[in-house]
Parts: sequence; structure tokens; C-alpha cells
Amino acid sequence: MGKNLIYMVAVNHETSTFKNSDYAKYAKLAWKFWCKRNEIDLIVIDKHNDKYTFPIWNKLDVCDVGKDYDKIAIVDSDTMVHWDAPNPFDMIDSGIYGVQDNANLRWLNDSVNNYGGEFFPDFKIDLKKYINAGVVYLDNKSLPIYENLREFYFENQEKLDNWNKGGGREQTLFNFLLQKNNYDVKLLPPIWNLFAMHKKEMFSHNFQDGNDLSPHFVKYSWVWHFTGFPIEARTTIMRKTWNEYGVNYTDWKWSESDESKYRI
Repeated sequence: MGKNLIYMVAVNHETSTFKNSDYAKYAKLAWKFWCKRNEIDLIVIDKHNDKYTFPIWNKLDVCDVGKDYDKIAIVDSDTMVHWDAPNPFDMIDSGIYGVQDNANLRWLNDSVNNYGGEFFPDFKIDLKKYINAGVVYLDNKSLPIYENLREFYFENQEKLDNWNKGGGREQTLFNFLLQKNNYDVKLLPPIWNLFAMHKKEMFSHNFQDGNDLSPHFVKYSWVWHFTGFPIEARTTIMRKTWNEYGVNYTDWKWSESDESKYRI
């Protein structure tokens, strides 16, 4: 088995819209336990690199950090992994793997039209291959996509740092560069990055199951992505998820030092 990595950016910075440190602790807890169980390295970036204006761009440094790994997953700090999730690296061969993102078609089209018109006027993106950048799995040979994006950022830094046309920051640019540079993009089922859960009734449960009140997202998916919520709601949902299901992670056998390290 090769050496694999989970890479997360959880920077609490004055420019951060979401001040993600409050909810990121639940993401870090879930991923730390899961990574230890599966013998996978976890690197959490919690210090901002001042060469970037906004903390989201720290994600691009995975092209340096990840070069010694066979396979890498880049996960946002508003994700949690199911305690019993299988190892996604077992299903990854070569290429870049992600879940198609069409959860908000108005946002998607505005973002693609705005960024495309400004930076890629002669290139038409295929929306069927447009993936969510909050959870991306790839092999080492595909890692240069993040170097491509980093170079693009610095070439256009002033314009990107002052971008006010909406459409997010890195995701749509990431997708344009993926397709423009002919990277091998492979689509995964939503269970590997379940986002927009409130639009998919994932917080409901099966009344036929009697006393089992487990919500659909816990029963039917492996990686939970709590994007699309205001900061307070996002933090509350992730905290409640950990408080309800954290025992499934902490039941694993740890040394005393590990227990203190991962306790909230």
C-alpha cells in the first residue's frame, strides 16, 4: 500500500468570510480519528501564508506538501468523514476524482460566465464535468493541477483579490484549468462528497425504521460536506453531528496522549 494524504486548510484569518475555526474543530476530529484508523497521514494547515490575500488560496500549497505521497485528498474544513467509511484511495487509480456540482444552477452559470468571460473567453467549459472543489481525490501525477492554479493566481493576483462579480474564488478557476489542460477528470457518486444536503432532504430519517432516527446523510454517505449554510447554522449542525456520533470515533483504542490531543 502506498503512502496517502488527507490535506485540509483550516485557517482562521481576518479576511475569512466564515471564521472557520469554530466548525473546523469537528472536521479535524473526525478526519484525525479516521486517518489514524486507516493509517493515512493528515496535514491540517492552520497558519496563513501571507503570500496569499485570502486563506482559501492556502489550498494551492498542496502541490508542495503532497509531492511525497502516492494519492492525496484535498478536503475543506467544513467536511466530516463517517467513522466507518471505506478507504477512498483503494478505488482511485490515476486522474482527478470529484463529485459533479450542479446544486445551484444560477450560481454555477453566473460563476462560469463571469470567470470564463474574464479569463477564458475562447474556452467553453463542459458543465457535466464541473466538480465541487471542496473534496477532491487525485494521484501524485495529477498534483500539478494545483501548481497550475497557483501560477494562475499569482499571474492574476490583483484582479482575483479584488474580484467582486461573485461565483466563489477557486472552484470555477480550478475547473477551467482542469478542462483546458485536459486533466483526466472522473466523476464519483455523491456519497464521497455529499454537499447541499438541505436541498436533498438528507437531514430527514426513515420513519419505517422505528426507533432509528439516523438522518439520511449518516446512513447513506461517507463524506459529509456542510457547505451552503450560514456560519452559525453550519457550526451548530457540525457540533450536533459530533455530539451525536462522536462516540463511534472515540470508541477506538487510543493512547492517553492521543485522547487528550483529540478531545474538544
